[in-house]
Amino acid sequence: MTLNAAVVGAGVVSGTHLSALERNPRTNLVAICDIDEGRATDVATKHDIKAYTDIDEMLESEDLDWVHICTSVQTHVALAKKVIDQGIPVMIEKPITTTLDEFVELQEYADEHGVRFSEVHQHAYDPAMRVVTEKMKRGDLGRVRSVEVIFTGLTPPDLEQRGSWTMELEGGEFEEGLPHPLYLALNAGGYPESEDAICATTSLANEYEHDFTYDNASVQYRTNGGCLVSVKMISGAIPQRLVVVHGEKRSLMADLVSQTVMKVAHDPTSTSLSKVRYNVERSADLIGGVVGNASTVLKTKYDDGWENLKQTNPHYYQIDLESKAIETGRPMPVPVEESKWTMVLLEKVREAARQD
Repeated sequence: MTLNAAVVGAGVVSGTHLSALERNPRTNLVAICDIDEGRATDVATKHDIKAYTDIDEMLESEDLDWVHICTSVQTHVALAKKVIDQGIPVMIEKPITTTLDEFVELQEYADEHGVRFSEVHQHAYDPAMRVVTEKMKRGDLGRVRSVEVIFTGLTPPDLEQRGSWTMELEGGEFEEGLPHPLYLALNAGGYPESEDAICATTSLANEYEHDFTYDNASVQYRTNGGCLVSVKMISGAIPQRLVVVHGEKRSLMADLVSQTVMKVAHDPTSTSLSKVRYNVERSADLIGGVVGNASTVLKTKYDDGWENLKQTNPHYYQIDLESKAIETGRPMPVPVEESKWTMVLLEKVREAARQD
């Protein structure tokens, strides 16, 4: 079965969706829709597909099995409902909605119509995160006691990258990027025990022309399993992307910049020899990860087929998993519950910023 797919929105982020749907052997890219006729036409010409400026016309004219929404967050619910009305599964770029209430509205609407939707959580499928997830599933870490996610160097609120719509968010462009570390924490650490178990803190370190309420944020919560999860999100510093998982057997640190995973399986503080062993093992993990990544990249140089490309592109990887889920009727790779908790955490950040 080949899924006929279309993309709504011809802006910055849509390029990855378009190329993925064009290359994926399970999908057939047939259309692009954007209210800007020039942008829609340019994309259609590049990919040899049909251009539309009206989503209703596209949904009526094309026989679609899957639609990707890559527009401003303020338009997501209205556009997704149009797709759901046609019984078509829909993938939505993050942030999935502007508020938690909007998310609940979308979820209830999809449930009423029996149509599935999902949010893009591509960094959960980064090569390093796939390694961590697999080791956790195998029980290599033992019981997970704590998860720390550190994202520094996020885009400052007033540095417009995705479009002017981000300036309407309370944290501007900075807020647009917050779903990434939040869903990574949920993915690795689990969901909060309750909304009352969540604590958020924010600060506004710089002054801006817009009335942004924060440019730094942290979130902490406990899970039902007793895991303590913390997320630190900082704008304007040197970029770091770290996910640290502390288990009773060993700890893992995934560096999403270098896409390497380092482990700690022994007490490095007991003796001088333990410290040496610790350094040697970390160096070996780092070198091994770099070599493995280089090998994967080289494979794509000589064979840029879909199976190789998706290994290095997390967007491609999630889209591949989701196309299989639609084809087979299996659950979507990103659970709706994960998206909902992402919005809950984001709302907690906003609430803390307003109080500050």
